[in-house]
Amino acid sequence: MRPIFFLFLLSLFTTTLSGQVTVTELKKLGTKKKIVLDNDGWKKRGIYSLNINQSSQTGLGAGSDNFLLGINSLLNKAVHHKKGKYTFDGYLDFELGLVYTSSYKKFRKTIDRFDLTVDLEHSIGKNTHFTYGLLVNVNTQLFSTHNFLSDYHEKISNFLSPGRALISLGVDYKNEKPESYFSIFATPATIRWITKIDNEFYPNKKFGVDSFHRVYTEIGAFISMHYTKYFSKKASLTSRLDLFSNYKRNPENVDVIFNNLFSLDISKNFSFNFILDLFYDDDVAKRLRVQQVSGLGLKMKL
Repeated sequence: MRPIFFLFLLSLFTTTLSGQVTVTELKKLGTKKKIVLDNDGWKKRGIYSLNINQSSQTGLGAGSDNFLLGINSLLNKAVHHKKGKYTFDGYLDFELGLVYTSSYKKFRKTIDRFDLTVDLEHSIGKNTHFTYGLLVNVNTQLFSTHNFLSDYHEKISNFLSPGRALISLGVDYKNEKPESYFSIFATPATIRWITKIDNEFYPNKKFGVDSFHRVYTEIGAFISMHYTKYFSKKASLTSRLDLFSNYKRNPENVDVIFNNLFSLDISKNFSFNFILDLFYDDDVAKRLRVQQVSGLGLKMKL
């Protein structure tokens, strides 16, 4: 199964990156802050986490499985750079969760999210907090999703189906402290494209894209907020909130993406992670979707 193979490659890649440090660097790692300032002016922070849980039972009651295996992977990376009056911010979030049950005998997805944001800005006068600039964002899933409540297990979404890509010109406020980081980007003028590239969906109206069309263009207002809080050397919270209002159709129905990651280090390489994601898109599903994952697992700082 492609998601399983992808998880293996991702784990191998991040483990290789983590292994490319010297013994001296490993000794210093415990005293470094999660945001590191390099000699070239880059600030970087990020984690990779892999959680695995398993359960088995005998003498089952109704509605139970005698074996269950769950795998959840999380990649969270942010980079910041400032040179003169120019700043660059990049954010990458990826989550993939799978579950295997003896009753179904196949792996099924529980979470699949890919989100990339790039922000290029210029300071306003001599102000150290306010900038104006360009923000680009891409949001999608990587693998197909099926309705396993149905006997036919029909496909309900896929890569870039739906997909969201937007470009914005706006104003950004940043406030960075040793123990926290906060930014808010706001603009009344954003172009966003909703994609539906899967051929099975092409003849149908889906995700707000008309039948026999692959893209729907929206124009609206957009707000994006990022917040990171370090409660201690071992505990941190990372949150991100995106709000979008489409002027062309039902502007009062604001699309919401709200991602939260709380991480507590148990030891050098293991941590407890709590993930809470909230989604609302009036064109995809007229209800709030909530995804929550928690568990102990391997953690590597990137």
